[in-house]
Amino acid sequence: MPNSATIKSLSPEQTLETAASLAGQFPKALVLLHGSLGAGKTLFARGFAQGLGIKTNVSSPTYTLMNEYRGSGGCMFHLDLYRVNCFEEVVDIGLFEILDAGQPCLIEWAERVPELDRLPHLDVRISCFDEDHEHHRQIDWQWKDGQ
Repeated sequence: MPNSATIKSLSPEQTLETAASLAGQFPKALVLLHGSLGAGKTLFARGFAQGLGIKTNVSSPTYTLMNEYRGSGGCMFHLDLYRVNCFEEVVDIGLFEILDAGQPCLIEWAERVPELDRLPHLDVRISCFDEDHEHHRQIDWQWKDGQ
């Protein structure tokens, strides 16, 4: 199994499929999602949930900070750190309890808390690669063992 790849997605459906495939490879991972506003981080999280067998509608947890999704395939946590200012807030949310329990956890705006990069995680970077096509995305992913 490769530990990194670059994928060109030409549609939202391809982004969902890519994320679902990664969920199959990394079903218990901490996933740090990077990308500008509207890049497709929440769409990626939706596909990851589908890959775990979770059929619930996945939406951005911007205002709630964390959503928990359950399905026949287990559960998944989805955090949005856009409004978080420090590592202690992530600890208070319960991130380490989630990770200790072996639950997958996807975090949008992970760059807001640089300390997260020290943990073992799947690093996913989503960007637009063709300004003329609204749904063309480049998805770069890499497994990082942390420090």
